[in-house]
Amino acid sequence: MSKKLIIGLLILSIGVFSGIVSAENVLDVAQVADISTLDPQAANDIYSANVMKQIYNNLVVIDEDMDIVGDLAESWENPDDNTWVFNLREGVKFHNGNEFTAEDVKFTINRLLDPETGSPGAWLLEEVEEVNAIDDYTVEIVTREPFAPILSNLARYEVSMLNKEAVEEAGEDYASQPVGTGPFTFEEHLYGDKVILNAYDDYFLGSPKVDGIVYRAIPEDATRVVELESASVDIVYNIPPQEIERLESNNALKMVETLGQSTLYAGFNFDVEPFDNKLVRQAMNYAVDKNAVVDAVFFGKAEPSYGPLSPSIFGFDDELSHAYPYNPEKAMELLEEAGYADGFDCVIWTDPRTERSSIAELIQAYLAAIGINAEVELMEWSNFISASTDSDGLFILGWTGTGAADGGLYPRFHSSNIGASNRHRWGTDELDQMLEEARTTVNVEKSLEIYKEAQSYIIEHASDIFIAVPETLAATQSNVSNFRLYPNNINPLFDVEIE
Repeated sequence: MSKKLIIGLLILSIGVFSGIVSAENVLDVAQVADISTLDPQAANDIYSANVMKQIYNNLVVIDEDMDIVGDLAESWENPDDNTWVFNLREGVKFHNGNEFTAEDVKFTINRLLDPETGSPGAWLLEEVEEVNAIDDYTVEIVTREPFAPILSNLARYEVSMLNKEAVEEAGEDYASQPVGTGPFTFEEHLYGDKVILNAYDDYFLGSPKVDGIVYRAIPEDATRVVELESASVDIVYNIPPQEIERLESNNALKMVETLGQSTLYAGFNFDVEPFDNKLVRQAMNYAVDKNAVVDAVFFGKAEPSYGPLSPSIFGFDDELSHAYPYNPEKAMELLEEAGYADGFDCVIWTDPRTERSSIAELIQAYLAAIGINAEVELMEWSNFISASTDSDGLFILGWTGTGAADGGLYPRFHSSNIGASNRHRWGTDELDQMLEEARTTVNVEKSLEIYKEAQSYIIEHASDIFIAVPETLAATQSNVSNFRLYPNNINPLFDVEIE
């Protein structure tokens, strides 16, 4: 047997064992970080969410126009303020061959809410009192009181529908053996490197257009761009803004962008001195020129943020004044009033991607101008996201939410979420009451007024150094079609095709 034939057979064997039939019809996707889990109820990061979007389905989803549409639920009704009835698709199969039924919905929601699960997404459905499987294809969700954001919350990745049998059989190993109803099945996770998915030909909407997807973790911006330009990857998320103009001139590539739902901020831990002092937090906001940061870091692909929500979020108060304009003199006056006329030392935590490390360095320089000595600490993503729940300094993060004000405010600022999604470790009875009243108010206009009040309250207390609302930027090879970039940057790939 010739050496070329032997090598060819080895390559073929590797392709077969990897579970992917044709490397030419496999979609290679580059994102910033590796996943943390494939158990939706344990996840709290967008990188895991993007992979899980291909494996699982929800009862409902939010489409690219930010409308709520059916997914595993064909229709639903709200017979009274506290009751929701969902009519499920029939004949939907999980990847293990089990049929999707109302019992799986009941199991999924009950597991999410079980304190033993410890899900960071439990806040999404905490108003649910009971879930009843009326029959195989009808499920009833009863809430303790009216719960306005229930549909948008059901569309979140944490409420992806699970198969009861698969979860119970896998036990503690479920995160490495995920089973959904989505267009792709899980094949392998090579930690720190890639996740491999295969097409699921029995998907209820038909077979995917590609044989598989490989999600590659590439933290370095420059490396992701090189991989894109060399055609080693088909889709790249989080394109560095400074590269957009140059990449747009490359006919082999397509740029895709939309105003994101994410608000980028430098958050304070209210348990740490001197960040427990409102005057200090306000001073640090006045110290930073947000317009200059946006221009320097995002090259026009963002707008300054003056509060906790993006303008693309339903419930954003577009009448908010531009809180904390750049005013270093005012910043120093507030520091003196707070008893820190000589400044203090602190730490700014972030992950290594270019725009966030650049923001950290700019904030560092602005704070130095008012006497605050800030040290920048870079951490690998999974360690950073874990450490940020109880950091001893500022932490630079973005928050996307559900597309509605409740998802942008309740998880971050309600006191029940301290230690999980409330990384500020801050909550007040007054703010809790506002957020609770807004989510239980059926009258839309009234709830919007409450959310406006809540946004003003959060800005007054300076929960963050409010920084920017970036555009969501991605790029594909020119032969990739049907790719749609969603404002939350969690993108279904079922229709994507390599021509």
